[in-house]
Amino acid sequence: MKKTLAVLISLLMAVALFAGGSGEENAGAAAVSSGNVWDGDPVTLTMMVFPTTANYENINAEFLAANPEIDRKVDVEVVLGGSGDGDVAQKLRLALAAGQDVPDLIRLNYTQLPEFVEAGVLEPIGAYVEPYEDDIIEAAKGVMQYKGEYYAFPREIKPKVWFYRADIFEECGIDPYEVKTIDDFIAAGEKIREKYPNACMENYNVPAQSYDLMMLLSGTDGSFCDEDGNYDLASDPDVRLTFERIKKIHDSSVNSSVIEWSADWAPALNSGELVSQLIGGWFKTDFMNFGLEEQKGKWAIAPWPEEIRAGSDAGGAIWVIPKDSKNKEVAAAYIAELCFNPEAARIIYDETGIIPALKSAQADPYYNAPHDYYASSLGPVNFETLGYLKVYPFTPASSQEITIAIQYLNEYLNETMTLDEALMAAQTDMQNQIGNPYF
Repeated sequence: MKKTLAVLISLLMAVALFAGGSGEENAGAAAVSSGNVWDGDPVTLTMMVFPTTANYENINAEFLAANPEIDRKVDVEVVLGGSGDGDVAQKLRLALAAGQDVPDLIRLNYTQLPEFVEAGVLEPIGAYVEPYEDDIIEAAKGVMQYKGEYYAFPREIKPKVWFYRADIFEECGIDPYEVKTIDDFIAAGEKIREKYPNACMENYNVPAQSYDLMMLLSGTDGSFCDEDGNYDLASDPDVRLTFERIKKIHDSSVNSSVIEWSADWAPALNSGELVSQLIGGWFKTDFMNFGLEEQKGKWAIAPWPEEIRAGSDAGGAIWVIPKDSKNKEVAAAYIAELCFNPEAARIIYDETGIIPALKSAQADPYYNAPHDYYASSLGPVNFETLGYLKVYPFTPASSQEITIAIQYLNEYLNETMTLDEALMAAQTDMQNQIGNPYF
């Protein structure tokens, strides 16, 4: 990754020098136009997304149909960047290095933001955020910024949300808000198993999911390296604690052997083998997409147990604008409308289930009404969990760091390594493969 960034920076500097532009001139180009951005000749914005294009196409079509002034100016071409944020990040690296086919709007996760900001290839967007800033929930602002400056628009802020079988919990006399610790969580599962012997509360297994690791780690003060880029996770007590917490659930009597995203996951949720899931708030839509009609009205949501409540899944999903975009001003104005316009927020909610991270939405009955799939309204818990959101201090090499950490978490869960051995091996690999993530 260090070599990739070095190549990118060298190429971009060469392009800037060839063009005769200065940093000040480029920064000035990003200023909000004093005129109406929707005037002038039409432009085509390219929007790179994952894992599919359909819902983005539907959202853009409905939004443009409702806003003829913008529709006259903007045509949006949605392009598929791959199956995940890592694929999109790699396509962006290649496009920047080649100096061509650079999209105007790119969907990433906050995980990748430090890499591209540190490489100097993203457009600061503070001027476009300012008109809406007072209405943006504080948790969202943290996901929109890097080192105190706005570089990202929020697609979906991702707090930690506990999905649970409301009917079974109520029958067994379990109030999720009274489940404070991991021990309480396991005890609640054991109580449920007295009535439902096959019921499980989680499925922390091998291969471990990166979002499970980072959701738990982000709630602590732990990190893989210090602020100077020195890898010290083997001696970090919170990284150790995170590994131990995952193994505690993994080794418990209430952990299912089902692997998430395997063919067995949806049937386990449908059969009652899994009656609980500690996961990100984004799961509400994925769960409905499993098509488990007989589960309709049985599931509710709550914050995670208090001991592990803080944190997030990668902070959230974001939109960024490359400095090499040919339509930066229009792209920024357009995505600002999609992210902060109340009517656009409803279009997005209807299509994806994403609740806007806006203060004005907190009291809006549209987001707080009873849900036709879940046994509770999603809005109140979503806004409550945003109050516990904490973003891990990602580095420009976080994707590589997480891959290494997961490798040795798996060794620890499989008991092929002790905790000390796993942490030291992960630290050594990060030192050898990455060096300093900031250089």
